[in-house]
Amino acid sequence: METKNNYSRRRFLQTTGASLGASLMAVPFANVVKASPSRKRTALVGTGVRGVSMYGRNLLRDYSDYIELVGVCDINPGRLDYGVEFIGTNAPKFTDLEKMLADLRPEILIVTSRDDVHHEHIIKGLEYGCDVICEKPMTIDEEKAQAIIDADRKYDGKVIITFNYRYPPYRAKLKQMIMDGLIGDIEQVEFHWNISHSHLMRYMQRWHGERDFGGTLWVHKNTHHFDMINWYLDSDPVQVHAYGSLELFGANNDYRGNNCRDCRYTAKCPYHWDITQNEHLRKLYTDNEHHDGYIRDNCVFREEIDIHDRHAAVVKYANGAYLNYSLSAHSEYSGYWMALNGSKGRLEVRTHSYPERDYEELLFTPNRRYTNEPPRLVRVHHGVGGHWGGDPILTDQLFKNPDKPDPLGQQAGVRDGAMSILIGIAARKSIDAGQPVNIEGLTDLVPMAKRPK
Repeated sequence: METKNNYSRRRFLQTTGASLGASLMAVPFANVVKASPSRKRTALVGTGVRGVSMYGRNLLRDYSDYIELVGVCDINPGRLDYGVEFIGTNAPKFTDLEKMLADLRPEILIVTSRDDVHHEHIIKGLEYGCDVICEKPMTIDEEKAQAIIDADRKYDGKVIITFNYRYPPYRAKLKQMIMDGLIGDIEQVEFHWNISHSHLMRYMQRWHGERDFGGTLWVHKNTHHFDMINWYLDSDPVQVHAYGSLELFGANNDYRGNNCRDCRYTAKCPYHWDITQNEHLRKLYTDNEHHDGYIRDNCVFREEIDIHDRHAAVVKYANGAYLNYSLSAHSEYSGYWMALNGSKGRLEVRTHSYPERDYEELLFTPNRRYTNEPPRLVRVHHGVGGHWGGDPILTDQLFKNPDKPDPLGQQAGVRDGAMSILIGIAARKSIDAGQPVNIEGLTDLVPMAKRPK
């Protein structure tokens, strides 16, 4: 079985000449295809599912007039080979990030690597003069967050955290309604999220199930939700009091196997999954696990799992608002219910992660102290593309129209990335300590009643 120590010895940033598969990196700069002046030289580090699809194959398909993928990096040479083939590029391959940056000098570095090394890759990209586009979460703990904050101040490059939860049309409409003053000053937010068993199982099988790599779901997953609430409130969190437990997975079982392919309990385990039936995942992961030991279909009952599957927290904001937050994986429902209670009324939305309809409905209930108008329903259709139509809007802003005005403030930077993960980090610490944890002091960022632009 793969262990934490076995994982942690393997880092993306290797010293020159010592990194795995050095022959892959011996690509003379003179032989690299140059991008045209109108296109941005772009490199990718991390060839997992998101990297090779959204920021690989889809990027070349939809944005080849705006960017040129000049290099791809991953510590696993087998996954790197297949990832480049899947993307459909002849860009040079590297297993050493620093060598790729030194040889190619890209203008943009896209980071889709494991969460716990995001800080290394962001900082290294900034050191080499890149603008950096990083998948959420920005990183997993306060020390790594501070290192990114310091680098962001030191270097000229821009860091963008890709919070695609800000971009679906119905969420943008909700933000506009708040900015227009429809519900007045927001006093309290209720946010209740459910991840289905089948969804959470995937997290538990992967490195996400161990807090050293993903920071727990408080950080890896919930950063989406916390950033969205920060964005709606336009304020910073100041204190978190949280509860959490692990009740279904990890050691909460009397049998376990090495992984789903090497297990004598497949007939009785409700979470058995045959990864070999998915050709893409087999070629990306199982065919290449001998290079670095990463097992994609790990046992969900392995004792190394130390994250939570039940979450609840109260978050106090600098502007006086409260957030009541919960996340549960104890059902087969997947989706969320959110309500924002303001001085002039209440906005409510309920959505499913796999919607059968092509729209969402926002319910506005006015406060009778201000008007006698009845409640009204606002229907907003999804756009085309992933995450309720948000992904194409996000990538258009990143690659097609980077200078387009952003009146809703949808594009997120380092401060946004930090404030979202700090809620999760504080929640994790609150559970461990059994008491509230303040945001101020985790990093040198000072929470503000109104977020700076």
